[in-house]
Amino acid sequence: MTFRTKQNTWMVPAALSVTALMGMLAGCSSEKETAGSSSTQPSASSAVTLDKPVTVRFMVQNDPGAPMNNDMPWVKEFTKHTGVQFDWIAGPENADQYKEKFNLTIASGDVPDLMESPGDMLNKGGEAGTFLSIDKYLDKMPNLKKLLDSNPAYARALKTDGGKIYYLPHFLAVKTNNTFLLRQDWLDKLGLKQPQTSDEMYNVLKAFKEQDPNGNGKADEIPFTTRNKKAGLNGFIEPFGVSLDEDFIVENGKVGFTYTNPKLKNALAYLNKLYKEKLIDTEYATNDTKIWDQRLSTQVSGMTWDVFARQDYFNKSIQQVNKDVNISIINPLKSTDGKQYTKNQQLPIATTGIAISAKSKNIDQLIKWADWFYSQEGQLSYNFGIEGDTYTMVNGQPQYTDKVVKDPKLAAGSVIKALGRLHFVSKLDIRYENASQSADVVKKRDEAAKFVTDRFPKEYLSYTPEEREVINAKYTEISTFKDEMFDKFIYGNESIDKFDDFVAKINKMGLDEVTKVQQAAYDRYMKR
Repeated sequence: MTFRTKQNTWMVPAALSVTALMGMLAGCSSEKETAGSSSTQPSASSAVTLDKPVTVRFMVQNDPGAPMNNDMPWVKEFTKHTGVQFDWIAGPENADQYKEKFNLTIASGDVPDLMESPGDMLNKGGEAGTFLSIDKYLDKMPNLKKLLDSNPAYARALKTDGGKIYYLPHFLAVKTNNTFLLRQDWLDKLGLKQPQTSDEMYNVLKAFKEQDPNGNGKADEIPFTTRNKKAGLNGFIEPFGVSLDEDFIVENGKVGFTYTNPKLKNALAYLNKLYKEKLIDTEYATNDTKIWDQRLSTQVSGMTWDVFARQDYFNKSIQQVNKDVNISIINPLKSTDGKQYTKNQQLPIATTGIAISAKSKNIDQLIKWADWFYSQEGQLSYNFGIEGDTYTMVNGQPQYTDKVVKDPKLAAGSVIKALGRLHFVSKLDIRYENASQSADVVKKRDEAAKFVTDRFPKEYLSYTPEEREVINAKYTEISTFKDEMFDKFIYGNESIDKFDDFVAKINKMGLDEVTKVQQAAYDRYMKR
């Protein structure tokens, strides 16, 4: 994904001081480990000295909520500090179309000074000589170097197997990402408790379907909806012991394939039951964001799977029509043995970064520009913007002004995005995360952090040309087939009794070769 950290895209204001919100993090060790507290921020100089201001070309994936231009307040603030201005090249909003545009741009030979893209594509470009090897410049980037030295997970995620760094990373601040969001007011109306197991979830969905919780006298409820296609069903699957957040799974150091794991069979049978009884959206595979938003906002649906901050977003938007609406967050469902976990998470660094063209005439300036964002001054500017305008310092801590937190229509994160903060390298600050969300979201997010379990690090693996050939020749076909069959099993177009046949066919398609490649790449990753 283009760097729009989901947790930050739909923020709703909290009329609380950042200091008060920071207190909620006490005792949450897993969040502390990734939170950029002032004690771990770089102490290197924040100054950027350029011979003269420069304008560079910067290709980004367009976002309709923030079409970039140099007059945006956040962009002007960054330019004031760094002297770097941009000739923006807006790629398509659609991710697949953007990747196509990205590849065509590289193939043309006319490569912009800066390009935004998923890290694996930037690594490929770096290995082909298109992008600068950032690691050669770390002695000129004291702020980035200090961050990489501070956390082994950062360096492991960013480097290739050969120790190269081909893109500028976005460091994230929290682990949690998606969760079940449901209508607490519907539960209360029907006298139900929040579900903790798959069986209890079934009973809640069935009550939402049959007992008219929206009170309009019509049997029009779609108990659960999603915009994330099959990924939006992950909360129903994880209690069975596998996760859609990883195609490959590591058990005792050995790499296996999620979709041939016997545990998935039971999960699919459960989802098929929900689908047949219309307890989940029968259009989950085709819903776009607009339809999904509409179904929740018009009180047709009572539950979804999305980022924590959506609790604030929907409470704010729906309460404009119905003040009694109360969206709440629940922890991952328990498995039959009572275990709770989720592999849905934000990673140490975002899956998307920014690369510098190896042929740019402004390499030295861009190295200084990038390193400024990792400095204390750069981090404060990136996370909070313009002092006196979008934030003020209160008791030594940054606090957003009413311009950000009291917008009548937009959530705080959307305001920030519209001000021009979207496409830059960064280290997210836990204080930003907290100040941009309600106290309840922060509390629930931190409670859920203990359930996050590391998943297969596919975004960070590097492959040899020979390994890529195997993946392209074998895994592309396997992946298409498993996605097809996943939906067929849920729809009932294919009997769950055929699951073993499904596994056998995937094995014949060359899964063993693909798994060996993934095992080798994973082993190299663990040695970085």
